[in-house]
Amino acid sequence: MGNSFSNIISTFNTTKIGDLVKIMDNSPIYTFIIGISSLKFHSLSKNIVHTAILLTTKRKNEIMRGKCNDTEGILIEYGNYPPDESEAKKEEEDKIKNGLVIYRYGDKGGLRYYTNTIDYFINNFCDVGYITLNISKDKQCSFLNLIDKLAPLSENKWIKENYNAIGINKKSQNSIDFVCHVIDILKPPYDILYIRKGKFSKSINYDNIESIIPDSILKTLKKYENDD
Repeated sequence: MGNSFSNIISTFNTTKIGDLVKIMDNSPIYTFIIGISSLKFHSLSKNIVHTAILLTTKRKNEIMRGKCNDTEGILIEYGNYPPDESEAKKEEEDKIKNGLVIYRYGDKGGLRYYTNTIDYFINNFCDVGYITLNISKDKQCSFLNLIDKLAPLSENKWIKENYNAIGINKKSQNSIDFVCHVIDILKPPYDILYIRKGKFSKSINYDNIESIIPDSILKTLKKYENDD
């Protein structure tokens, strides 16, 4: 995807997020995909990337076999949002007004969620790679219950003010930190077989496919290895 740090609007979300939340509220979220995408001026560092989550009611095996690419899921990501650049900011504000994107903390920005199809997410948020994971059975729930667990409104943790893309100090956090947090909440059984390369990394020879994953995310995933 080649993201910049801040001038990014929520993309390909033509379905109102509130409508999809209501639809998905009738079924547990079984699976989530971790997308890893390169940043324009840090393309050689696996630890300076943008990461996002796509939540879906589909099963991991269905997704990995490409049988539900047109299915819409809920994309949730943490970053320096809304964008600061005026034109992108105006477009994002229009999306908010039209119900196409929701900011968890309102005007405080930061964490946001909107709709994406599985296919669009993989092709546009996963140029480094992606990991498809089942949610631990005892952690499966509706989206509204899940977002309360991931980002309690009372904590104001994942707001724009606390974000720094490269984590320059201990008080700042980024999209990688958020994904690690999601993994620890959902406790997905992990296996190296669940990883797929993206278009950016397919041309690079790696000794191990796990090499494309940011160190802290891989360390967190390893806690749940073979934990079926």
